[in-house]
Amino acid sequence: MPFSAIIFSADGALATSLAGAAAMVVDGAAGAGASIAFACDFIVAAKGTKFTAAYVKAGLVPDGGLSSSLSSLLPRAFVAQMLILGESVLAEKLAELAAINAVVQPGEARAEAMVLADRIAQGPTVAQGQIKAMIGAARDNSFNAQLDFERDAMAAAVVAPEAEEGINSFLNKRQPDFTKLRS
Repeated sequence: MPFSAIIFSADGALATSLAGAAAMVVDGAAGAGASIAFACDFIVAAKGTKFTAAYVKAGLVPDGGLSSSLSSLLPRAFVAQMLILGESVLAEKLAELAAINAVVQPGEARAEAMVLADRIAQGPTVAQGQIKAMIGAARDNSFNAQLDFERDAMAAAVVAPEAEEGINSFLNKRQPDFTKLRS
C-alpha cells in the first residue's frame, strides 16, 4: 500500500473512530503528521511545538484531510496563511484559537495525553461515538436536522446499557463503570 494511502486510511479511521482519538505532539507536526494530529478529536502539544503544512513550498497541496480539518477549526484567513503560504504555527497560538486542547511543558505531553486517553477509554464509548457523529454532522446539518439527529440519538441512548449504568451510578452516588459493559 503506498504511503499516501496509509495516511488517508489512518486519517479516515481517526475521523470515524467510535470514541474520541487523542494526539500527542512534541517538537513539531508537519505534512502528514499534521494531517493525522488534526484528524484527532483532542490534541495535546508541548510548549514551542510547531505545526506546519508546507506542502506549497514543494509545489504540492495538502493531503490526508488537512484542509478540511483546519477549515473546520480555524478562520479562513488563518488556514490560508498556513496552507497557501506554508507558514508554521506554534502550539500556543493554536491553543489561543481553540484548535488544540492543551499546551504543556516539554516532557509532560505524553503523561497529559495518556490522562486524556484514559478519560476517553473509561467513558461510555457508544454515547461518545454518537456525540462525535453529532459534532461532525453539525457543520453540514441545518438546525432542525441537527435537532432530529439529537432526538433520535437520545431515544436510542436512553434505553442503552450505558444510560442504565450512568443513571444508576448517579442515583447511588458512585462513579460509573462503563468498562464493565464492554466485551
